[in-house]
Amino acid sequence: MGAVVAALAAGCAVLAVFLPGGAVRPDRPDLEVALVAAASVLAALLTFGKSTGAKVSALVCAVGATGWAIYCLSTDLGSGTPGSSTAVLAVAAVVTLVAAGLPRPVRWWFAVPLVAVLAAGTVTAVTTVPGLAVRSATATAVPAPALADRVTAAPWSWTPSSPVLDVVAAGAGVAVAGTGGEVTALDGPTGTVRWTYARPGAHVRALVPTPDGLLLLAVFAPGDGGKDRHHLTVLDAVTGVPVQETVIDDVHGPDLLAPTSTVLPSLTYLGNNDFRVDALDLRAGRPLWSWKAPEGCVSPFALPASGRDVVLAPLLCQDRLSVLGLDERTGKPRWEHRLPVARPSDEKADYYLHSSPGGGKVSLSLRYSGLASGQNTDVVLDAATGTLLSTMDPKAPSRITLGPVTVSERDENGKTTAATLAGGVAVDLAACPDRRAQATTPTAYLRLCGSPGGGMAVHRQELDGSPASTLPVSWPPPGELIGGLLSGSGRHTLIPAPGALVAARAGATPVVGFPAARP
Repeated sequence: MGAVVAALAAGCAVLAVFLPGGAVRPDRPDLEVALVAAASVLAALLTFGKSTGAKVSALVCAVGATGWAIYCLSTDLGSGTPGSSTAVLAVAAVVTLVAAGLPRPVRWWFAVPLVAVLAAGTVTAVTTVPGLAVRSATATAVPAPALADRVTAAPWSWTPSSPVLDVVAAGAGVAVAGTGGEVTALDGPTGTVRWTYARPGAHVRALVPTPDGLLLLAVFAPGDGGKDRHHLTVLDAVTGVPVQETVIDDVHGPDLLAPTSTVLPSLTYLGNNDFRVDALDLRAGRPLWSWKAPEGCVSPFALPASGRDVVLAPLLCQDRLSVLGLDERTGKPRWEHRLPVARPSDEKADYYLHSSPGGGKVSLSLRYSGLASGQNTDVVLDAATGTLLSTMDPKAPSRITLGPVTVSERDENGKTTAATLAGGVAVDLAACPDRRAQATTPTAYLRLCGSPGGGMAVHRQELDGSPASTLPVSWPPPGELIGGLLSGSGRHTLIPAPGALVAARAGATPVVGFPAARP
């Protein structure tokens, strides 16, 4: 009976080879898991032997497999992104060791409990072990406050437990990513912690809200940082409840994620500068549709951007250069911004695509030497319909990513010499010579400004021409530098979020929020 139990355990070890390994072991079969499974199988086979040498060899193989399996499981849990494969492997290896070490003959009344332990341990490993890497606390659902515009002068301040990596507006306030593999949601009006989701040992690579702010995409890299796959957790932005989880390709930063309100598009290389667009349903966690360029055309690579309910896809054909708006649920083209091509060129076509924070508008800047004319190469479109809203000056493009009001800046030798807000309002550059971050609201242009003495303040320029105002930001001197925030090249950010205007800095610095003023 002992040999039979060992054989069953070895079968579970073989099963582990084909189970998900999480982001830390994305390949199936994983070499380490396969080797441990092979050692368990060898130990099981040796238990059928009658000689003392066979029994000793079985014990040696079983001990080695068990130690290696436990080490693999410990490493996976420490990475913050484990799967179920090494957990099942560890259970199988331990049972194999016990079965190999039992005196012969083994009575049925001792073997049956071992089989029960193997079955229960395997089920537990599959269903619960991947969740052991998570530390979380959820919140109750509440109506999300409106995005802050006019705010009070009495800010709240929240001190993180680990240095800040990024801050984004989502749910009922903001979500903060920390270096400890944690995401913390703060209530906009009060700054109190609403929920937390953490994978200790992992690294947050991206924190991206959907355009409607209802879902939050948190991407975690394994603790060793050396894998080519990452773990995506989709969270309800209001409650912090995980909606679905999956393993995705390596994500170097938020710029490579461009969700709509319900899907996450990704690109698959087909060869010859042609890419296929694949859409993952964010709530169901399953592939929803795929789109590729029609015959005779290609879809070149473009930094992804999406509207609220459309996915943007570039297209290059013999007769046209285009950007398509694909319906988020069906993948069918809803609109096309088309530029005629006079002559095909071997030169690369460049697509610069951006979307506004709510996904209502998209800006396109298209470059290709074969274009018939230079008209409509720089435009702002309605994301839902593709309607042309405005054209842009290539030397002073409209930045729609700052908020509802676009900002056009003219640069010379890397220095901004003039800036204009939508509606023709000139920006007072002298009021903020050391700009660290900027944003817009329906009524104002906001800048986080540094002062010669090292202080910080939020400068508010009204769009109606009324007097400007400032709000001081109380931060200690910068500590150890950790680079820029994930969602931008700078170390500072200024966010009109639900219920508050939030200022943040990368590193061990409090997050500061100015609550929205009551009407």
